[in-house]
Amino acid sequence: MDHIWERSIPFCNIGMEEASEIFHQFDQNLEIVELTPILIGCRNSNYRVRTAHKDFLLRVCPIRDDSYIKDEVIYNGLSRQLHIPQVLYVSEKNSTDRVCLIYEFVEGRSLQEVSLQRGSMDDYAIVQAAEIAAMIHSFEPTEDDLFQNHYPPFTTWYDRFLDNEYVEKRLGGEIVEKVKQLIKDKQEYLAEIDQYQSFIHADFRPANMIVDQYDALWIVDWEFAGYGHSLADIGQFFRYESCFEPLHLMQFEIVYNKYSKRPLPKNWYPLSKLRDLVNPLQLLGAEEDYPQKYEDLKNLIQETLNFFGY
Repeated sequence: MDHIWERSIPFCNIGMEEASEIFHQFDQNLEIVELTPILIGCRNSNYRVRTAHKDFLLRVCPIRDDSYIKDEVIYNGLSRQLHIPQVLYVSEKNSTDRVCLIYEFVEGRSLQEVSLQRGSMDDYAIVQAAEIAAMIHSFEPTEDDLFQNHYPPFTTWYDRFLDNEYVEKRLGGEIVEKVKQLIKDKQEYLAEIDQYQSFIHADFRPANMIVDQYDALWIVDWEFAGYGHSLADIGQFFRYESCFEPLHLMQFEIVYNKYSKRPLPKNWYPLSKLRDLVNPLQLLGAEEDYPQKYEDLKNLIQETLNFFGY
């Protein structure tokens, strides 16, 4: 699973002095008692910051990353329906030379961690995730231009990512040819996937869902949110089949259709599997070498081929 992946952006180490500088911009009276790195994730550098009064989450963003500007719009538009951590302060000028964000801290564990410990997803998580996905996909932000993604036609995506020397090297010619045949045989699926467009989280994985002390799910890491394929979120959520039971698919469909403006297609699960296949193909095309990540991605692609009988 993706908890073993290597980081794609090195963790940004800061000390008490840098953290205090940022927090004093937010509140001159706050004194940091403890600064603890949260060594989870592949891009952002997060810290738990303990003060005398309460805890906060400090995020050091990647260099030249301005995706944080989406957070306020999403929070204002969805926080009455979903649990979303609030951005309390944005520091654009500090000694780290990066944008740093102060969030309210959510005490809990990721749904990924919980499911790994228990061996599978609990029903409560499936029900909540389905309702949350439906709410996200029904959201229509007023700042429309901020979330528009100008992608090429969806039918070109697979060839675009397969036509890459690193992908062929890491997958091998046999798997690449099987993927090409699958895509050739499922052109009607691609057209159907393209019909389901909405606002999406775009990284709707259990790793980005925090289970709090009341078993409520909080959705974090909205930097990729925007308009796209609704089935992309669902494919990401169900990416690792071993975490789910057959009953979970039925539960998800019933709850999603109850809350969504648009019900899922009858064949939503295979469509979501095919849509999610794009992601490992894209990630395998990087020049950098991440052995654990690439082995996991290769396994995911093989599982998808097995699912479709290739």
